[in-house]
Amino acid sequence: MNVFTRMGVFGCLMAFAFLINLDLAHARNVKNCAWPIELSPEGYGNATGPELLARYFLIPFDAQSESLVIKGAYPHARYFSYVVYQDQTPTAIVGDLYDAQIAPDPGSVNPFVRSEDNAAQARPTQQPGHGTYTIVISHTKPSAGNTIGVAPGHFAWVMLRIYIPSADPALSGHSLTGSVPLPTVSVTQGGASQPLSQCSPVNDLRDVNALLQDLFGGLVLNNAVDMPSSDRLWFAPLRNPPMRLFPNPHNKYVAMLPGDRYQPGRIVVIHGKAPGAPRTYDGSPIWQPARGFKTVDVRYWALCSVNFELPITSVDCTSDLTANLENGDYTVVISDDLLRPDWLPPTVNWMRWGDEQYPKLLFFRNMLPEPDFPYSIQNAVAKGCTFELTLPNVPNSDATITAGECAQKVMGDYYPVAAWCDKSTFVAGGWQACISRR
Repeated sequence: MNVFTRMGVFGCLMAFAFLINLDLAHARNVKNCAWPIELSPEGYGNATGPELLARYFLIPFDAQSESLVIKGAYPHARYFSYVVYQDQTPTAIVGDLYDAQIAPDPGSVNPFVRSEDNAAQARPTQQPGHGTYTIVISHTKPSAGNTIGVAPGHFAWVMLRIYIPSADPALSGHSLTGSVPLPTVSVTQGGASQPLSQCSPVNDLRDVNALLQDLFGGLVLNNAVDMPSSDRLWFAPLRNPPMRLFPNPHNKYVAMLPGDRYQPGRIVVIHGKAPGAPRTYDGSPIWQPARGFKTVDVRYWALCSVNFELPITSVDCTSDLTANLENGDYTVVISDDLLRPDWLPPTVNWMRWGDEQYPKLLFFRNMLPEPDFPYSIQNAVAKGCTFELTLPNVPNSDATITAGECAQKVMGDYYPVAAWCDKSTFVAGGWQACISRR
């Protein structure tokens, strides 16, 4: 789909969104089917910058309902969580639970919690998917245990995230949900409980319209992205990620603005040291480091680019699962090529710039770092190395410099150093010819 077609599609979505009654749309989804929206890099669900190796499933929680009861099986996956975002213009995360925090049903097991029985085993017998859980989203009960409380009379979006579902050798048909079906949902209203059937199809045009209206209705970015003042590009931690993008509270992000346009004959080069992460795709547990690493420093890391234009569509990602490393370091090159260019060495990771009509915004994320890992984005945020990115405000490209310099001191070699560079310079001298870690 070319840029003009896609702009037309989303323009129609936004225009049509104004015509629908949101309360009726929300009520219809809650009463009739479960998980009506899937955010992903494909199709209508490509909004709010979804990660390429994750899937995000949304269900609205109607203001008139007492509760949603969610029953599921722990997925074979790197990570999963539930986060509740409140009201039609998301301004707060009401509550959240990630995998290791979700208590299992009586007699069941949470395989994301390391027990004495499997601590000494490289591959424990209890793998994700062998236990079940129950979560309640409630307008009548406060948050406690597996219950997330929402203020009475408030509408909310409930999001299920599943990152890196493991390989599915059983061919169960649930590869993207961790080899288990999506959780079942029942809604209680007026004291009566009603089970919801799974939505089919997902991402019905009316449902996507309701979501986009909730997030971006009438919103226009209030100034254009500019070009940075130098070739050096700075990633800086976000003080408060825009709530309209459904930020994950278990991630912290550094963001970088490479400018309002692609520079012909040039590339963006990014280099840094990779933190240790698990490699769960083969079924290994989350506490076992990937080959070549001695420790698990973070649950997950990834570098992703999005089109910095509403509704913020994903372009490309490099992550711990897919990145080629050299001596524990990653190098990423972003170019305007249609396919990976032949002049790139095999150890260098490539990401496409995508549509040149759109400015880009890059995010580097750290998920759930270990408490003894001092070089995380989370620590840079804790030390105040932050800048503001609040939609619809677009910061100046140089707004990240001071916070980026601060973050680099905290993160050391794990900080992603970046720069614009002539392609010929990179071909002749590699990343070292383009950027300096100093």
